[in-house]
Amino acid sequence: MKWIVKKDDLESYRAKFHGKLAGYAEEAKMIALPTPKYFIVVVDEEKIHLIQLDLQFHEKGMQTIMIHEITKLQLGGVVNKKVQIQTPSTTVKLMIKPLAIGIKEEQKALIDRFTRMSR
Repeated sequence: MKWIVKKDDLESYRAKFHGKLAGYAEEAKMIALPTPKYFIVVVDEEKIHLIQLDLQFHEKGMQTIMIHEITKLQLGGVVNKKVQIQTPSTTVKLMIKPLAIGIKEEQKALIDRFTRMSR
């Protein structure tokens, strides 16, 4: 069962990690089995925090990607934006849904930020 991320949830994580903006993303998968991982993405000037959450909205894990370490950042997709972040040590594939109810502005700001970073 999927849960709904609210604006207050994003704001609390943004404040906790001192980020400029926060958004919601899922692990980009071709087949949704097993259930994709859910993330709160917090972006600031130097790093990207990927906070993995479980279905009860508890923190399950966290990964930090330094922006200067990114070797390739690619965006694609018509409606749902797929973001591929590649560093020398890892590759992360995320799907950002810009039409998520209640957090459309935050999602669009996150997509705009990744678009600027990819240029």
